[in-house]
Amino acid sequence: MMENFELEAYHVPPELRDQVKISRTMVYEDESTRILLKIPSIDRTLIQSLPHHLKKKRSYLAHLPIEKIVHVLDEASRRWLDKNYPLRKLALKTIPLITGFSPEVVEASIDVEMESSLREDMWRTLSLEIGNPLYLDDFQYSPQLGGYSRAFGPELIVSIFSENIPALPHLLFMRSALVKSACLGKVARGEPTFAPLYLKTIEEIDPEMAKCMAVLYWQGGEEEIEASLFEQASAVVLFGGVEACRSLMEKIPRRIRTLVHGHRLGFGVIGRQRMNRQGLERLAEAVALDCSMFDQQACLAPHVYYLEEGGEVSPKEFCQAVAVAMKALNERMPRGRISPGEASAIHQLRAAYEFRELNGEDVLVLASSPKTDWTVVYEKDPGIFSPSPLNRFIRIFGVEDIFQVPPALKPIGPFLQNAAVAIGDDREKEFIRILGGLGVARITSPGKMSVPSMMWHHDGISPLASLLRWCDMEKKDEF
Repeated sequence: MMENFELEAYHVPPELRDQVKISRTMVYEDESTRILLKIPSIDRTLIQSLPHHLKKKRSYLAHLPIEKIVHVLDEASRRWLDKNYPLRKLALKTIPLITGFSPEVVEASIDVEMESSLREDMWRTLSLEIGNPLYLDDFQYSPQLGGYSRAFGPELIVSIFSENIPALPHLLFMRSALVKSACLGKVARGEPTFAPLYLKTIEEIDPEMAKCMAVLYWQGGEEEIEASLFEQASAVVLFGGVEACRSLMEKIPRRIRTLVHGHRLGFGVIGRQRMNRQGLERLAEAVALDCSMFDQQACLAPHVYYLEEGGEVSPKEFCQAVAVAMKALNERMPRGRISPGEASAIHQLRAAYEFRELNGEDVLVLASSPKTDWTVVYEKDPGIFSPSPLNRFIRIFGVEDIFQVPPALKPIGPFLQNAAVAIGDDREKEFIRILGGLGVARITSPGKMSVPSMMWHHDGISPLASLLRWCDMEKKDEF
């Protein structure tokens, strides 16, 4: 029996819903599910009235104790972690059909995002970035200043979302609420549904807080819409590729505080001390998970894993174990739908490696057949960083010494983000210092690349503290 669902690619406060007109309805269907996705028509009246309304309603958020804000956001995360929560069930039935991700990948994405967005994570993040979270409520004594300080968030944050991680947009709404800012987001064409569903959850828990938040959809490059919104923003947060972010930044007035989370690259390094038989299966499974989560679409995912020679297990043997793990993981969490162009890129790169292997080069190709579900290729380190075509295609380079790796990474330093490191001897500290100097923003263990804590400095910045304006009171003798 066919299941029918109606979804909206937007969410605005109740007072403004009559202003939203539907321009068209997009239809997604397979043999069992039919989705009608309503796309809003964005006119000049809405673009002028919505930011003004959000700023006005933000007064509720500005006076809400930070403890209450954390409670609401924690409750939202816990609802989305509940497998029986109706909106979670709706997301798992509809997002895979719209995006092409498998239901298992979407479910894993929701769990990863929400498990790192609970009460304890928020308090720890606030303490890490701000010191005393109560600075957001009122002036508090600062021992370092010897006076009193208070932190103020932007009046309105405008954000452009990307489509590579289904549940990611909630993070921006959560960060905005934590700094007591109204927020207006634009959903991506490839994933327009999770953010509106998340705002419905906030509305269920605290309708007044939800009135400070909105989500719209419009075709990228709409000059009038984007210019108007950026002009009314107090801060802008961008997610997306290099060219998209560069184009958007040209439209943002220089006075507007702007945070950019653009294209980033990840990699992993395993030293010879960790290349042993005893931990082989578990470590290979960890590498396979890094390469498979979010179908390798996230900036957190590795393009390359470097394996040091001289261990009990050779790099080629390790590749065999990774291939077994990739196959098993694909059975439990299938890779999603990809375009003909993406499939062609994988086939062409596989063929190039296979040709080299047949010519007697020190190359190994291990891959799913006949489909492109996963691919593991091995070669000796070519000395340059070679990006993956993604969709669970991992390059594994064999190196004689781990310290050969940093020179290959130096040219892409501005784009480095996430690294998994498992060296297992006293060289690890020095190696990590070098990576930090090159520009790596986060260093973790194999198997943990896709699950950063909320405390990490996203792309090397403090995502909450970077949005704040401070007022210091140095009238300590009178106050």
